[in-house]
Amino acid sequence: MNPARILLVDDEPNIIRALRRLFFDEEYQVYSASSGEEGLAILQSTEVDLIIADYRMSGMDGVEFFRRARKLQPDALRLILSGYAEVRVLTDAINEGNIYRFIFKPWNDDELKSTIQLAFEQQRLMLENRLLSGELQRKNEQLQDFNRQLERQVQQRTRELLIQNQVLSVSQEILELVPVGVVGFSRDGVVVVMNQSARGHFKGGAGQILEEVLPEDLAARCSRLLQDPSAALQFEAEIKDRIYTVEIHPLMRAEKVHGGVLIYYHQESAAELAPVIVPSQTAPTLN
Repeated sequence: MNPARILLVDDEPNIIRALRRLFFDEEYQVYSASSGEEGLAILQSTEVDLIIADYRMSGMDGVEFFRRARKLQPDALRLILSGYAEVRVLTDAINEGNIYRFIFKPWNDDELKSTIQLAFEQQRLMLENRLLSGELQRKNEQLQDFNRQLERQVQQRTRELLIQNQVLSVSQEILELVPVGVVGFSRDGVVVVMNQSARGHFKGGAGQILEEVLPEDLAARCSRLLQDPSAALQFEAEIKDRIYTVEIHPLMRAEKVHGGVLIYYHQESAAELAPVIVPSQTAPTLN
């Protein structure tokens, strides 16, 4: 850790020498100036942590020096020496130079050393607080950015869900109105969808197993397809005293069957309904 840097400014050489002797055994890097102008020149080229200056100096007094020094190095702590306990002096120094502490002449060496140590400790805490405040501000900005991104994602997802719900609603209405019977079932043989045409021909409905809804022959064919989905089925079957063309197709996801769909329609109107019906892929005709 670099030693603390102290600048001494006083037009009395004896004061400078006395302060230097005071810091002889301390791990400080000490600079000195015999006037306010010389002190400002040092501050323009050298960073310091603490400035000790006399209030009464020829030319530029301590208050004026600290007022200008504060503009050059605002983070440097400032102590002013004075042999005059005047209220105006104190007020001017505090208001214009933002003085950390007043040290009256003659000073007590131990008290002055203690004051300087406390000053450095306060400076360290202020710098740490500034760093923490900066880090907190950065974290808050990051959090705000994250919240804005999350809000945009939520809005986008909400729009997508709204569209999906609209699509689903319209699809369900279309499914209900098409003149084709449709029965959808899950991998474990539970009916999950039945449109209006299918409900007019079969008993029961969604939530029941295939055997409770479909005739025995149709339920058995659907169950076999779930076990072996390699080929769809297309055949003719009698439903409610009328012959229908029936198709059973597996529903695949990631190359695994996760359900199936049974579609049936009148053979004579098959050509007209072709755009609606899912065609079987190389499906054999079973008699």
